[in-house]
Amino acid sequence: MHLQIIVAFAMLLWWPESPPRDVWLSDPFWCPVFAWAVPVTCVFLGHIFSKRTGLRLRTRANRLSATLNSFHRKIGLLRLTMLAGVGVSLFLTACPQQLMDRPFISVLSGLPQMCLLLPYLVGLIALWWVVHPVEKASRDAGFLGSTSNRFEYVLFNVRHQLLIVAIPLTLIVFAYAATQENRDWFVKHVGSPWAPEAILGLTATVLFILSPLLLRYIWPTTSLPPGPLRDKLEALCKRINLRVRDILVWHSDGQMVNAAVMGLFPQLRYILLSDTLIEKMNDEEIESVFGHEAGHIYHHHIPYFLLFALASMLIVSAVMEFLTRMSTGLNPAWDLSRDTIQIIGIGALVPLWGICFGWISRRFERQADVYGAWCAAPHEQALNCKTPCVVHDGNESATPAAKEIRVCSTGARVFVGALRKVAFLNGIPPTEPSWRHSSIASRMAFLTAQSGDPVMARRFAQRIRAIKRTLLVSCSIGLVIAAIYIWNQPRYRQDVIRSVFRPIGRLFGQ
Repeated sequence: MHLQIIVAFAMLLWWPESPPRDVWLSDPFWCPVFAWAVPVTCVFLGHIFSKRTGLRLRTRANRLSATLNSFHRKIGLLRLTMLAGVGVSLFLTACPQQLMDRPFISVLSGLPQMCLLLPYLVGLIALWWVVHPVEKASRDAGFLGSTSNRFEYVLFNVRHQLLIVAIPLTLIVFAYAATQENRDWFVKHVGSPWAPEAILGLTATVLFILSPLLLRYIWPTTSLPPGPLRDKLEALCKRINLRVRDILVWHSDGQMVNAAVMGLFPQLRYILLSDTLIEKMNDEEIESVFGHEAGHIYHHHIPYFLLFALASMLIVSAVMEFLTRMSTGLNPAWDLSRDTIQIIGIGALVPLWGICFGWISRRFERQADVYGAWCAAPHEQALNCKTPCVVHDGNESATPAAKEIRVCSTGARVFVGALRKVAFLNGIPPTEPSWRHSSIASRMAFLTAQSGDPVMARRFAQRIRAIKRTLLVSCSIGLVIAAIYIWNQPRYRQDVIRSVFRPIGRLFGQ
């Protein structure tokens, strides 16, 4: 869900400065009608699906998982349809330029862009409103969960799904609009043709670094109170050398059984445990879920996701530059307009993020599962593994000094139990597929299999190392090629000299 919202904002930033030459819809009346018709239609269909699914949950208790799987797929497709509607409105209609030309909207930089996104955001909120009866029916049919009313359910999702992404991205959109509209002023006073881009990049970097602080207040959180649980988690942090600013209780009013980690730097890093997770799980299971989140930090998943974003940006930029060169000059091979190239560039992101990112994310998630199971395993010499275990039965040390993190049968059993509770308490069918995390059933089966098969564990570790090396090498090669290409273009080379080398020379007095 978060990624879809990010894509919607990214399309705003990608929208060309000048209106497209050929648009599918240009009528001043029908453009806004289309922009609103897509989310309204999706919400109406969501209401129908919700009614039918609620009835099936009450009458077909033996097909509970299949019914919920089908419903979630339909709602996911509706969300993607609304996202596609944003793209059509931006790139194939005259709606953006019509908003830019309205004095009462264009008075503030960035406001027209946010107005373009308004139908999509309202549609998301309305979808949460219409799916609430299914959430209630799934609890009545056997799942535990929140007893919140519809308004509280929508408010929770707005804070958890929407605001945590929309607030920093809205600030970036306003910063982008302000720097582009005042580009000449920034270039003149900063002395670099890349000044607007540099200011925008600096703004985005600062917001990304400070986002954990923002999250702490958007999501209702409090510090985990002193007690046995906090002592155990702090001892675990010390054992695995994990530095965090605080461990927080995430107050979800029973609507979320989950944990999260936020922050690249220890000074701004928080680990969050939801209130229902703390209430419904025992200390061993909480420790394993905490270890899963710590695993994302230990294995540097966030930096590698940033490397993937950089690699995808380099690939798309290369495709667009190639198409531009083939469509310009004295003897162009193709006749592609700039707007068509923009659309192709956005289209190239779909397989990169929709397929490649999801595949990598699912492997990283399983690596974090392995780490969570390792954290839940007995690590003191006086403790014996409670189940037959290929790790401990071989008289090998289970201390944290071991060089290789392997799955102990006891740790796997604890973490599998925690996953089972997460599925049950959140009302998620264990077999329901997940683009970023895989189904809970497949994660449970994978972890159980790894705990009894050291060869499988070793192969999985090698695959993860290969993924990380591929990301590092791809970004390195891409940056080198981009630098050589830019330097060989006279206009770009002059920009580099004026923006980088001359300021450095002035700094050192040369």
